[in-house]
Formats: sequence, C-alpha cells, structure tokens
Amino acid sequence: MEYNVYIDESGDEGIHRGSEWFILTAVIVPKEYDLNLSNKVVTIKEMLGLDRKSQLHWNKLNAEQRIKVIYSLIAENFKIIHVAINTFEIEKLKAKQIYPYFMSYLIERVSHYVASRKASCNIYISTRQDNNKEKNNVLKEELMNKRKYHKINVKCINDIKFQENGKKNLLQLADVCCSSFAQAIKYNTDKEWEYVIKLGTNIYSSNKGNIIGYGIKFYPPINWVERYKRLMYLK
Repeated sequence: MEYNVYIDESGDEGIHRGSEWFILTAVIVPKEYDLNLSNKVVTIKEMLGLDRKSQLHWNKLNAEQRIKVIYSLIAENFKIIHVAINTFEIEKLKAKQIYPYFMSYLIERVSHYVASRKASCNIYISTRQDNNKEKNNVLKEELMNKRKYHKINVKCINDIKFQENGKKNLLQLADVCCSSFAQAIKYNTDKEWEYVIKLGTNIYSSNKGNIIGYGIKFYPPINWVERYKRLMYLK
C-alpha cells in the first residue's frame, strides 16, 4: 500500500503578531486513488465555472460555492490531519522555529498513520513565497535525517518534495481542507464549522472514533469543549 500526502498551511506563524492561529494540514490519499481524486478537483472547478487549469482557492469562493465544494468531497477517499498552533501562546520557540517544528510534528503524525497501515508514502509540501530551493533542502534534511524535533518514521517515507500549489490539484484540495478549518477556528460560527463537520468522516480518528488528539491536534492543548463546542459533533 502506498499513499500520497499533500500539505498546505494557513495563517501567520509569527509569535504575538499576525494571526492568532497557524494551521498545517495534511491530506492523505491512497496512491491508486490519486488520479481519480485529482480529476474530481478538476470537475469541481468546472462546476464552479473555473478553468480546469486555474487554481482553486478556498478564500476566493463565496458561501454558495463553498458548500458545493464540500458536498462534492464528502464521499471521496482521503484522510485529513490538522495541526492548529496558537501563536499567541508559544513560549519556548522562536518565530523562525515554528514552521519547521510543527511541520516536523505534522509529518510525525502522518508517518505514524502510514506505518500503522504497513504502507509507505510520498509527501508533497506546498512551497512558501519566502522559501527558495536551498531553504527547502535544509528543511527536508531536518525532516528526513536530523529529526531533531520529533520521532518521524522515515522508513515509511519515500520522498519529500516541494511544489507550487497551482501545479498540483491535490495541493489545492489541501488548501480547501486547511483554509476551511482555519476559518472555523478563527470565526467560530455555525456556517464556518458546517464545512468542517461535513468532512468529519474524512478526518483521521482513533479506533474508538475520537478525532481530537488524532486528526485534530491543538498546540498548546486547549479546553476545546469550552472554546469550540461545535467540535463535539466530530468527537
């Protein structure tokens, strides 16, 4: 068994500035289903009246378009892992450490998911505007070889590649999952949470069906029942 994993981000990881929440999201797709799901993203673009080669951006869609996108994805074969970082509560990390630290944490979670299924994976990370090839290579070295932050099971990772969001339909799917979750966390309204809850079965869960701590990780840990009551619909 082999998976393709697509990772995107939302928010500003600066400490005590910019957005409160910085989100990293991984979309895990069985490799044999990758082309079918990529074609589904193309179909969604056409349904929205977009060119098939255009880039699907969640933040550029209106409410009517968003619900169409979510309903089109409900039955599709992929899993989601979100890591939500409250940058206002970070104490022991410097701003420049947040991205590599939590990318490492997310990939650790992904590697555990893949290894538990006795599978391997190929990881595609959406490139950042400020990251050149050299920076990407440094990050890859940290993730695959140094592993100074977390216990990544590198035996199940075939490769890590950095690609522009616009060149991979499934990186655009990762944008949909990441940005919709980020806006639910930020605005905390029924409408924003509706998009997340509709994809609830796609979020990685434990054998007992628990999503918090598996497909959704908060850092630092929070009293999510008090702050985000709608998450109980996903538990």
